[in-house]
Amino acid sequence: MTFELWLKDWMKPSWKIKVSVANSEEEFKNTTVEELKRKVLSEDEYENSILAYYFCTTLKKNRTLGFYGIKHEDEITKVPRGTTYTVTSQTQSSAGHMTEVTYSFEDDNDDEEGKDISRTQSMDNLALMQKTNPRPIL
Repeated sequence: MTFELWLKDWMKPSWKIKVSVANSEEEFKNTTVEELKRKVLSEDEYENSILAYYFCTTLKKNRTLGFYGIKHEDEITKVPRGTTYTVTSQTQSSAGHMTEVTYSFEDDNDDEEGKDISRTQSMDNLALMQKTNPRPIL
């Protein structure tokens, strides 16, 4: 089975293509965001774009798809570096009052500059997040 993702473009909302990522689930989960970017983006796009998942979550280059819980046929969005987006909300206390907040997408370098996370460490982190701790029976 081929494991794929949908690639969207922030600048072209109606544009979407399916891209092949891996031939097994394990290979898919172990694919780093940097490997994915190199596979699906041109050299110019690689340098000038970040990848985002779900609602504006920047995918860090040194993390794996498994780290983010990305699954077969999920959507990833290519976003130009420096792009901002605005969130509008209405507060209940003041009927009709709208609040707008503008955010910038984070850079896709690792959270802690100079600290790379290996695939093994990323998979260990994923395993810890998925591990269930049963309650002791009293």
